[in-house]
Amino acid sequence: MAPASIPSKPTVMMDGERYFIFADKSIGRGAYSEVYLGRTDSGKFVAVKTACKRIEIEAIRGEVQILKQLRGATNIVQYIGCVHEKMPPGSVPAEKFSFAMEYATSSLEAEMRRPENLKGLPADMLIDLVVDCSMALSALHQKNIAHRDIKHMNILLFPGTPTRGRRSSTIFKLCDMGCSKALLNDSSHEMRTLIGTENFLHPFLAIEMTDPRMARNQHDWKTKKAYTPEQCDLWSLGCTLYFCATGMFPFVYDLQNKKVYLNAAIALTLNPDAIGMSIGQKERDYVPITELPAKYTKYPKWLVCTMTCLIRQFFHDPSIEKYAEIANAMRTSKRRKFLSIDQLSIIDHTDMSNVPYVGYSIPSLSVCMGYPERTDMILLSNTSSQYFDSNRKTVVGLDDDFYLVVPQREQVDIRTIPARNIDWNESEDMHDRKLAEIRAKKCHDGLSMLKETDEYCELFDRVSKILSTQFSLLAAELSNFERIQTTSRFAVYMDMATVPMMLLDGANPETKTIAKQCSQQAVQAREELERHIKLAMDIEGLAKQLAKDSNEIRLNDTDVPGIREEFESYCIFEKADILATTNYSKVLVEQCFNRQKNVMKQIFNSPDGIKRPKLKHALDLAASLNRLRSDYLKLQNTISECVDLLERPFQEMKELVNRHLQQQGHSRVSMEKSMHLLAPEFQKDQQRVKVASVASKDLVNQLNRELEESIKELDFVRLGDTLIAANRRDETQEDSSPKTSPPCCAEGVPQEESTADISVIKPTRKKKRRESKKQKGVCRICE
Repeated sequence: MAPASIPSKPTVMMDGERYFIFADKSIGRGAYSEVYLGRTDSGKFVAVKTACKRIEIEAIRGEVQILKQLRGATNIVQYIGCVHEKMPPGSVPAEKFSFAMEYATSSLEAEMRRPENLKGLPADMLIDLVVDCSMALSALHQKNIAHRDIKHMNILLFPGTPTRGRRSSTIFKLCDMGCSKALLNDSSHEMRTLIGTENFLHPFLAIEMTDPRMARNQHDWKTKKAYTPEQCDLWSLGCTLYFCATGMFPFVYDLQNKKVYLNAAIALTLNPDAIGMSIGQKERDYVPITELPAKYTKYPKWLVCTMTCLIRQFFHDPSIEKYAEIANAMRTSKRRKFLSIDQLSIIDHTDMSNVPYVGYSIPSLSVCMGYPERTDMILLSNTSSQYFDSNRKTVVGLDDDFYLVVPQREQVDIRTIPARNIDWNESEDMHDRKLAEIRAKKCHDGLSMLKETDEYCELFDRVSKILSTQFSLLAAELSNFERIQTTSRFAVYMDMATVPMMLLDGANPETKTIAKQCSQQAVQAREELERHIKLAMDIEGLAKQLAKDSNEIRLNDTDVPGIREEFESYCIFEKADILATTNYSKVLVEQCFNRQKNVMKQIFNSPDGIKRPKLKHALDLAASLNRLRSDYLKLQNTISECVDLLERPFQEMKELVNRHLQQQGHSRVSMEKSMHLLAPEFQKDQQRVKVASVASKDLVNQLNRELEESIKELDFVRLGDTLIAANRRDETQEDSSPKTSPPCCAEGVPQEESTADISVIKPTRKKKRRESKKQKGVCRICE
């Protein structure tokens, strides 16, 4: 018996990092392959694309070669590794091929299915999408590679952080290079292969899809007209961006009639201003769309104009270099946010006024804010207040991030808020597709109400802070208006300078006349300044009060926690699930409606009939600030006039003083001393000293009189500075009669024998000094 043959093992060829596949976790399917979840030996999750058929294997092997060339490109999905297994002869399948790439958290297709994005992506995400796609196409262009199948299904989402130049927390990467082609020469090399997705095709490719041979499967999959990578990739990217911005495609598409798309695309190429085509009243009547319809997404005007120019360029004059220049400007240009009370919105504005191919279409900031042409504005921030001309486009010179816009118009139209319809009819007799559309719109409207309410609350919070800060700044400026104080001191100086001039120059009539005129003008200017100082103090007090009132315009709001996540889970498409959750989904919408209704009542209605509505209060405060600023400006101008009024007499006085000093030979020091002596402050001090001196003399005289009376009452007698008792008076007189002088101390006579015996009440300093000398043996004579 022959021994059993031993089956041979498959041949395995590997490249890059090793990985294994979760065969039960399919995460997608492409035109040529299945995609499963996998994990590398290091533990990183990856997406693994597999193929078994020969044509599929050749396609994804070509994709691997393309991805290897694009290693390091930030916005191209990165290659991890691949495995090629060749099975033993007779095995089915004969070979397997798989490769691993980065695993994405979501795709742009899934993002567009979210109910809040039904009418387009948020502005920040759309801008990042434009920038990231530009980076991806530039990387392909540098490697001479054409993608040839750009669409929202082939763009993946990765988590990121808003860094410099980025606005959202999402990074977009281009994937699915199965249709890509590496060109032999350069990016201008023309191609003829019929490939791509039908409703994203350039007209040169779309016309081949209507060829009758396609129905019989006899087409050679070649185009009659050659196309370039820029034509096919930018055309399909234009369709993608239009869809992501509006939730609609730029061209009508009918699966049963492919000529509908082709006719619309050809009609667009004949109209250089068109960026899309819609069907008119007649079936073959196409109406051009010349501006991005961003009605529901409320994109700012600058973004609508930029996207319109960009998509128009993709369809009529495709250029990756121009696209990269515009996208880079969207990423790096100066960005500011403007608050509009009357428009009830926060407008995110990016300065694209000087960007080639786009700047000409960007209107002025005033128009971007929703105001009629020739509407000047005042821009208020936490640090500044400045005038903004109605024709100005650029925001150069605006250093703060947020600005409150106060239009300089007598009548400002308040934006009308359309009424919401929350009565959504979801019935069993509806078609499945119609029912799914109603549920999607229902969830979209609920989330839209939440988003609008959040924006209203943020708007009034920021407006309150800016107004309060501006009133406080104005009060601080007025309380420390140095120019008023300086000019007031100048006026006092003028008043003082006239007095010494009149004294020093004697009776010169000309000097007296000039000095008198200077004095009168100085007094008038000073009085005028004092009146305006009073006005400044009034404005300051009002500004302080309005700063406190500004805190009252904040809205009282109560959010519904977790409701956004619930809306996500109830945006379903199965008819049975929709009907089962009809009542609760209605409750969710009503909660959103009631929250918005509560906020709108505060904005437009008075809560008690006494307090002003929040909108009216905010507008009144902004108008008051504008009026106070205007009064402050007039005050400054008036003070400047006062300064000019003082300038002329000051110069005349200065010339007069110099001439007088030269003629009379007086020094400037004497002039300054005279001004000091005649100054009101010095005169006041001098007067106080005189009054004090008179009072002191009176007090001394009164004390002397009282002392004399006391001496008489006590029976004492004053001898010079000495007081003696009256009973010793005779002895004193006797002692004072002429006697023979005693011998001096030089002859040996003691000093004590020559001293009179007198009772002294209070010896004087002189007597004390004599007694001290006696003790030392010195007599009065020797003294």
